[in-house]
Amino acid sequence: MKKVLLIIIDALATRVLEPQLQAGRLPNFSRLIEVGQLHRECIAVFPSITPAATCALATGCYPHEHGIAGAYWYDEDQDDVAYFGTDIWAILNEGIDHYLTDFQHELNCRRLRVPTIFEQIEKHGHLRDAVINLLWFRGTVDHEISWPPLFKLIPGDPAEKLPGPHLMFMGDFVNTPLPRGERLKVRGGITRRYGFHDETTADYLLQLAELDSLPEFTLAYFPNNDFDSHKEGPMKAAKSLEQIDIQLGRLFEIHGELASLLEEYAIVITGDHSQSDLSSAKEAAVDLNEVLEQFQVVKAGSAWESGEDVMVCPNMRAAQIYLQEDSWRNRAAIIDCLLKCKQVDQVVWCDSENGLSESRQVQFHVATFDRGHLTFSLERQHDPMGRDDYGAGWTWTGDLRALDAMVDSEGRIRFGDYPNAFERIATAFFRKSGSLWVTARLGHEFCLPNTACNEKGSHGSLHSLDSTSPVIAAGLPASITLPEKLRSVDVTPLCLMLLDLDPPRRLGESHVT
Repeated sequence: MKKVLLIIIDALATRVLEPQLQAGRLPNFSRLIEVGQLHRECIAVFPSITPAATCALATGCYPHEHGIAGAYWYDEDQDDVAYFGTDIWAILNEGIDHYLTDFQHELNCRRLRVPTIFEQIEKHGHLRDAVINLLWFRGTVDHEISWPPLFKLIPGDPAEKLPGPHLMFMGDFVNTPLPRGERLKVRGGITRRYGFHDETTADYLLQLAELDSLPEFTLAYFPNNDFDSHKEGPMKAAKSLEQIDIQLGRLFEIHGELASLLEEYAIVITGDHSQSDLSSAKEAAVDLNEVLEQFQVVKAGSAWESGEDVMVCPNMRAAQIYLQEDSWRNRAAIIDCLLKCKQVDQVVWCDSENGLSESRQVQFHVATFDRGHLTFSLERQHDPMGRDDYGAGWTWTGDLRALDAMVDSEGRIRFGDYPNAFERIATAFFRKSGSLWVTARLGHEFCLPNTACNEKGSHGSLHSLDSTSPVIAAGLPASITLPEKLRSVDVTPLCLMLLDLDPPRRLGESHVT
């Protein structure tokens, strides 16, 4: 068994990483690749947005299992809105105290429906683990929260403890003392998003290494690349990768040299999604209230009120749309309205609110304005029309161009701009997801009145530019071979295998069969 260091760089994209490698600006990334391997494409879940996508990395599950429907969704069972974005008007409508409580406690302790990688490790009893700054942290050890003074002024009853792994470091909020009593000293504060910042993550990680206190499994999350890509554009945000590269070099130096580090550790680096470029903020914005102006739309961040037809939950370049029962019966009018908008790429829906958990065979539908309509379903009993890269059989009617797909001479389904689209769509629908999903064409992002669009980069859709990150892996034993087509849900099984633990699903196994 080897110790494992999993580094997640938010919005890490191969199209940004490779030019930096070739220009010699990332020498320590290059050193890892030289002694390890680089897989150019690791496919995110749909929607390709941080809460759902990082949850897949931290659990090995798709949204229909882990229960996180995006960054913004409606929970019918609780009759409340789950919102984990940064638009102030949506936050105010939800309530600041509710927003903070949900983000800090409820997200992990109530909304998440499956075990995290930390819980899967800890149930074996003989291994220790650590989390640094990741949104998903649930474990079996309680940790005290230290609320910064400004947060203490917010009304409500904030949580005093959070359940995490053995060692838990969450910005300025949680700083677990080490077994010998030391507390790590890190940079944080309001200028560094209260410690949810790359510098804080690096401080925690490097001090653990210096004190020889990295446990058997450590997950470190670096968020800045996502923020910078939104603001400056993905290709101009490479400076965040250069800073992470410097921290990697320091980590190598702490262990004397890279070779000695890799004798003890396997290192896996990946992203949760990527980002595509936006047009100017004014041109990029697609106000779904205007698109659906003939219908009554719920105010952003609010729950249903009487008389409303539609609730729209934008997830950047995707949006889920919830329909009342009467509106669902008349959904064709809403779908037609959406497809008349030239910035809309696809409208996607399932004929069952329970998705794949339905006992009967369910169908999934994709409608486009200019590439036809497609209906597909999982084929469990008869010979399928084609199989995906993970062995699942599918049947369909209509036009595969809706998902830029074709079938090769061996019966394998090949996707172009929308990788692994059948599995990703099928696993996006469950009781808490929208009645419809709508995706935006490249260059565009969805919004509502009083919610802002990003300036230069965005993500969330099925498109490969939103949905694919590289994987760098070094120090892997010869007994572990990575699948040709990696997905974010394969990262947890990989880490468990490196720890000599049996994952719930095998590496590269289909999640729909």
